[in-house]
Amino acid sequence: MRIVITGGAQGIGFATAEILSQENHDIVVVDKNSDTLKKAKEKLGCETVNIDITNEHDVSEFFESISEIDALVNNAGIWIQEHLSEMSLAKQQEVVDVNLMGTLYCTKHALPRIKKTSSSVIINLTSAAAKTNSPGLGLYAATKAAIETLTRQWALELSPIRVNAVGPGLIMTEGTAENYRGKARELRANAVPLKRVGDASDIADVIKFLISGEARYVNGQILYIDGGLTAGSAGR
Repeated sequence: MRIVITGGAQGIGFATAEILSQENHDIVVVDKNSDTLKKAKEKLGCETVNIDITNEHDVSEFFESISEIDALVNNAGIWIQEHLSEMSLAKQQEVVDVNLMGTLYCTKHALPRIKKTSSSVIINLTSAAAKTNSPGLGLYAATKAAIETLTRQWALELSPIRVNAVGPGLIMTEGTAENYRGKARELRANAVPLKRVGDASDIADVIKFLISGEARYVNGQILYIDGGLTAGSAGR
C-alpha cells in the first residue's frame, strides 16, 4: 500500500512510518521540519516531502503531484498549554490551523488520490484530552473533539473509504518528554490503570491494524489508546 503520513518525521508519526515500512508499505512522510525530515529519510529510506500543512496551496500542490494512494494518516498536530485567563489568541489560532484546518486540507486534497475502495483508509489523530477535558490545554482538546466529529461525519460522506481516529493517552515522545522528567513520569503512570506511560509504538501498532485488512469492517470509530485512562477512576 502507498501511505501518506503527516508529521511523520518524529514521535508517533515516525514510529508509524517505521512500522509500516517494515511491513513493506510504500511510505511518504510529510513534515515541515526539514532537519528532522532529513534524519527520517536517512533512517527509513522512504520518500519525504517538506511542506506546512496549514498552507492549503502547498497541500493541494503536493497531492496533485503524487500518484494514487491507499491511506492517509493525519498525524501532524501541536499543543500550546495556556489557561483561558492568560490565553494568547494568536498562539491558539496556530493550534486550530495545524490540528483542525491542516487535517481538513490534507483530507480534502488527498481525496482525488485515494482509491475508492473499503481497503482505503483515512486515520485521524485525536487525543484522550478530547474526552478528559484536561484544564490548561488552550484549544488543543477542542480541536481534537472537532476531529472526532469530522471522523464520524467523513465515515458517512466518504464511503467506501474507511475513516477512523486514534486517540493517544499519556505517550512519551520527543515532543512530550519535558512532561515526564523526574518524578513526573511515575506520577503520570500511576494515573493510568495499566500503571505505565505509553510510547509511540503503542499507537503505531494500532494504526497498522486499522490500515490492515483485519480492520476491514472498522469504520467511523474513535479508538483511545490510553491504558484505560479514559475509562474513569477505579477508586469510585
